[in-house]
Amino acid sequence: MKRVVVTGLGAVSGFGAGQQTLWQNLLAGNSAIAPITHLPVYGDIVAIASSMPEMEDDIAQVEGLAQIQTEDPSIRKFMVAVDEAMKQAGVAPHSETANEMASMIADRPYSPMYHIDRYIDDIHAGWVGDSLKNDDFFSALQRNPAHDCRVDLDSWDSANHFAARFYGLQGPSLSIGTACASGNNAIGEAFEKIRRGRLNIALAGGAYDFDLNTMIGFTRIGALTTNPDPQTACRPFDAERSGFVMGSGCGVLVLESLESALARNATILCEVTGYASFTDGYRATDPDPEAVAACRTLQTALDCAGLKPADIDYINAHGTSTKMNDRSETTAIKKVFGEAAYDVAVSSTKSMIGHGIMAAGPLEAVACINAIREGVIHGTRNYTTQDPELDLDYVPEVSRKMEVNHVLSNNFGFGGQNATVIFSKFKEEI
Repeated sequence: MKRVVVTGLGAVSGFGAGQQTLWQNLLAGNSAIAPITHLPVYGDIVAIASSMPEMEDDIAQVEGLAQIQTEDPSIRKFMVAVDEAMKQAGVAPHSETANEMASMIADRPYSPMYHIDRYIDDIHAGWVGDSLKNDDFFSALQRNPAHDCRVDLDSWDSANHFAARFYGLQGPSLSIGTACASGNNAIGEAFEKIRRGRLNIALAGGAYDFDLNTMIGFTRIGALTTNPDPQTACRPFDAERSGFVMGSGCGVLVLESLESALARNATILCEVTGYASFTDGYRATDPDPEAVAACRTLQTALDCAGLKPADIDYINAHGTSTKMNDRSETTAIKKVFGEAAYDVAVSSTKSMIGHGIMAAGPLEAVACINAIREGVIHGTRNYTTQDPELDLDYVPEVSRKMEVNHVLSNNFGFGGQNATVIFSKFKEEI
């Protein structure tokens, strides 16, 4: 098996453009969660999230990016993250290296709900703001022409498609749809193909931007927080947690074989050493309370990396802030790690940027890799009151300096999807 390293990182999050923008805000314990202002949120729909800001200046700095023809306004923002990763990795557009590069960005299909703003005045005619109920609003949206706009598109807009076109990527393209585990699965599958010699280099990650349909759906099933205060709403592992907060963004990594990185004289940021993914086969939304498949995922990732639980310095948790997920993830860690579970630091990136669904794992990978390189981990914002059922070291609020050699990153999704990736400090000799 070949060794697989990371040579590029890119991110766009609720904090704005740049992986260091994300990282420094995480270390400071800042929150990107705020009232939603770019969508018409009314009635009972949860009205807070971590939204990507407008980024015209960042888009303008990438030559040719503003001219991309797409019906989806989030695509250009996603591509800012892609460009950052490509530049850090030293891969020029349409170069020989780019031509053999795979594109594996987990992405959601184009959403017609982005066109809703064209019809908002008509939908709201005769209605009074907060008196509007979810069912009435959603029914009106379904009746208006915005839902038929897909027929006017020549193709589905996706980050993979535009990354390939913009940079001349001619390797395999794969867009994975495993809900909230998608981003980790994209990184993991790229890792597997490279370590087995099927690829030399890949662009891997995830991209997601929520729409009104998403907010209505997650509100209806009771998955989102009932706390309306954006500063305190997302509180993973805390006794007062009441649901997750939506997020948006794009996280991208350049993965390549060690031989490829050395041949290109690329800067090696870390090594990917472990990956595994198994499915609960339990329920559509609820995680298995016994965490059987999650345990298998964690253990197999450790086995893949040749590590023992005591070797892991830090776990970047899925940590969504829902009652069931935080409990089942804690159960999985305790079952797999045994007594070592009480010695490992655990924190949740989502406590500050919300849940970016397909982008969640790659954005959290940025935190993992920077933690390895700088010897510091971020805390879990709003973790102030211990849940009697959850008794691990969840790193309350404040960042912590510590040596970080191996990080285990979890992402668990609807449908019982579980994916774990392990990042390790790069050492030339092992």
